[in-house]
Amino acid sequence: MAKKLLYLIVIASMLLVLAPAALAADPSAQATVTVEIWDMQQSDKKILEAQQKAIAQFEQENPGIKINVTVFPYAEYRDKLLIAVQGGTPPDISTLDQIWMAQWAASDAIIPLDDFLAKSTLTRDQFFPGAWDSNVWGGKVWGIPLNNDVWQELYYNKDMFKAAGLDPEKPPVDWDELLEYAKKLNNPPDQYGIAIMGMGEMITCIMDSFIRSNGGDIINPEGTEAVINKPEAVEALKFLKELEAYAPPGTASRNESDAVALFTSGKVAMILAGSWQQDTFKGFPELNWGVAMTPAPKGKIFRGTLGGWNLSIYKASKHPNEAWKYVEFLGANKEVQKTVNSLIPARLDAGKEFIEELRVGPQIIFDTVNNGLPRPLSKVYFDVSKAQQDMMQEIWAGGDVQTAADNAAMVINEVLMAQ
Repeated sequence: MAKKLLYLIVIASMLLVLAPAALAADPSAQATVTVEIWDMQQSDKKILEAQQKAIAQFEQENPGIKINVTVFPYAEYRDKLLIAVQGGTPPDISTLDQIWMAQWAASDAIIPLDDFLAKSTLTRDQFFPGAWDSNVWGGKVWGIPLNNDVWQELYYNKDMFKAAGLDPEKPPVDWDELLEYAKKLNNPPDQYGIAIMGMGEMITCIMDSFIRSNGGDIINPEGTEAVINKPEAVEALKFLKELEAYAPPGTASRNESDAVALFTSGKVAMILAGSWQQDTFKGFPELNWGVAMTPAPKGKIFRGTLGGWNLSIYKASKHPNEAWKYVEFLGANKEVQKTVNSLIPARLDAGKEFIEELRVGPQIIFDTVNNGLPRPLSKVYFDVSKAQQDMMQEIWAGGDVQTAADNAAMVINEVLMAQ
């Protein structure tokens, strides 16, 4: 009896020793880590459906990690994230708008990715430069670009060009020609030269592109002082005001959908718009339209204003290493980036193929994105943008451009000093 008991004890001891080794040898027996990702609905493309193929591939390659994606409507997305961060329950990963990056980084909500990148194959030269740079704040990298696009290209009505004696295959190439064309195409109240979106973040993006194309900027590179009232910026603002003379009344309250409707209905001959509106234009087969690089001053390059989304990892994540694996997977694979995006993928190789397959004037679109610049990277960006928008309302109302720019600079400097 004693021998039998001793035998059972020995067997039991052996099982206790061997069981952990057996579990370690069998990955399926280990606990699976779930990585939570939040995203927003970019467009008509179903994000959850688009990501399923990528998720299936990732989970097959990483059997110990499960990916769970939650998608929110764009209008609710930022508030949902803020509530989660403040409550200490953010996802492991989320997409973040380029203009949110500095605020999220400064608030200690997300982690820098430099240590991960030091061991990764991901590098800046694989991406559109402006998209990558939108993640850099305080000397650290806070996200990996997922997609981007740019404000804006010049779209024009070829039939209206012909009727005005203009060559539809030779759109304006500099500011002087843009004004000349707008004047020739202007025949109010039946037809106007150009539509400008004059309110909200749209006019911020448009004015940024004109200011930077003229060698100016909004705030200095250090983010400590407003330069929107310097000569290069003021010259660009004066040009915008001069161009607006050939737009239909109501620029100050005109949003994107209103401006696009003016173009598709034949009320205006030209419009400043992003490439995503090509999908809208294609829905009007009678509209004979063309696309061109937005004109810049003679001898200068047009610098569009970038917009897009980045992937960041939250400080509260319990699985940062697993989260990084998925972020790296989305950033490293050309086909994956094409699959999950409705905007232009941020990878150069994926973005170029996306543009060539889906956009009219692909080289124009590619060059515009490639030369684009992110909006000012500041944790008080929204206050800066609000000052710009208020300035443009003053200018649209007939105010002196230099005075309006000085007022905006004063407000921006107060905000920058208080941060």
